[in-house]
Amino acid sequence: MSFKEFQLSQPLNNAISDMGFTKASEVQQKAIPILRTHKGDFVGQAQTGTGKTAAFVIPLLEQIDLDSKNVQTLVLTPTRELANQVYEEVVKLAKYLPVKATTVYGGVPYTRQINALKKDRPQIVVGTPGRIIDLIKQKILKLNDCHHLIIDEADEMLNMGFVEDVQTIIDSLNKNKRMWMFSATMHAQVIRLIEKKFSKPKIMKVEKKTLSNEDIKQYYCVVRKKYFVEALQRFIDSTEECYGMIFCETRQETKELAEFMLTKGISVVALHGELGQAQRDFAMRKFKEKRADFLVCTDVAGRGIDVSNITHVFNMGLPRQNESYVHRIGRTGRAGTKGTAISFTTPGDIRKLKQIEYMIGQKIEKLKLPNSTDLKKIKVFNELNKMNALKVAVVDKDEAFKIDQTFEYFQGYFQDLSKDQILKLLFSYRFNKEIRQIDDSAHLEARPKDRQISPRSNRGRRHNGKGFSRSSRSR
Repeated sequence: MSFKEFQLSQPLNNAISDMGFTKASEVQQKAIPILRTHKGDFVGQAQTGTGKTAAFVIPLLEQIDLDSKNVQTLVLTPTRELANQVYEEVVKLAKYLPVKATTVYGGVPYTRQINALKKDRPQIVVGTPGRIIDLIKQKILKLNDCHHLIIDEADEMLNMGFVEDVQTIIDSLNKNKRMWMFSATMHAQVIRLIEKKFSKPKIMKVEKKTLSNEDIKQYYCVVRKKYFVEALQRFIDSTEECYGMIFCETRQETKELAEFMLTKGISVVALHGELGQAQRDFAMRKFKEKRADFLVCTDVAGRGIDVSNITHVFNMGLPRQNESYVHRIGRTGRAGTKGTAISFTTPGDIRKLKQIEYMIGQKIEKLKLPNSTDLKKIKVFNELNKMNALKVAVVDKDEAFKIDQTFEYFQGYFQDLSKDQILKLLFSYRFNKEIRQIDDSAHLEARPKDRQISPRSNRGRRHNGKGFSRSSRSR
């Protein structure tokens, strides 16, 4: 289905065309017609990377009163990064409309955000719950005319502990508001919020079979935890083109892994909760501009990151919450591109892996580590490949070697050796240490303690009448 079939206004069509969009994604095909006409609340289940931001921004822009300079829409996001992503999408789609938007979030001074609210008079405010509540209490963010509340990435927002904040914001709006929610998964907290605060919402639910993007090849590798880092390096070394994100459980693990990768000459930046906003912005800019090949981050820091052409996602262990797996791997395989997700898991986590497979309705394939023989060949090949440009210039094109008188000392060192001895000496000097390290870690893989289990999904569950199933114990 093309965007033209929606019969949108010309300013919106022009902006969509400028962005290079022609065919609507599945989420957009389902959500846009509903949100353009439905006068009540809405709940949509859609994973990251499916075009859901445009799915709510496009119908929202059609409903903004262009003559009013008051805040008409509030968009809640769990992280600063996601707030910026949504804001950028609003700006692009409102390119030919007199609509103003701004962001408000913590970690930066209030002054600029307050000035934007007072002077620019935005109709759309995108932000994180804490800062929004602060500005409401200070009576700087006035929501008297706010008729739309959009909650993006609801499951992660609630997982991060924003349940009460979200409820406070909902209660601060007028009774005639419409609420739109998007969530990758529908866990108990999300369902409770819907039951408590939404009024007979229209449900758009993605089928389980498509909960995990089919453009992502998913693998797991059973490794003892102390060998996770070495296993990661094997895959990086053996992959010709790798531009990816690496998820760790804690900020300390994130810092340590990034530091280790830098010592190995791997171009990497880290993103975690201890960084200030300027540091976060610098890291993201460097990664987006591909001046860094890898971004190492925690689940919280990684939410809302929308970077094109990420080829790989690596999980340094399975996430604590199964739902986070969907968000992690959704960073790759976006907008019709192919991606690869590799999870390093311990033998004891196979049960958890089976639960994730059941949740996403997809099999995660077991993957063996690149073997030591292949890895050593790759090491040698990559080094020779670096020399190839020089070889072509000097040998094939007969250009002069760039050497000076110090070459005589180098040449003299080898004068009593045969060609074979020189080659073996140089090979040993360059590769022996790395080859020894590969040989020492030849048996990183662990034997899984796999057991045949039945996912505990259907026990104690009942239908709640709103299009979801929930556990009776969660009440």
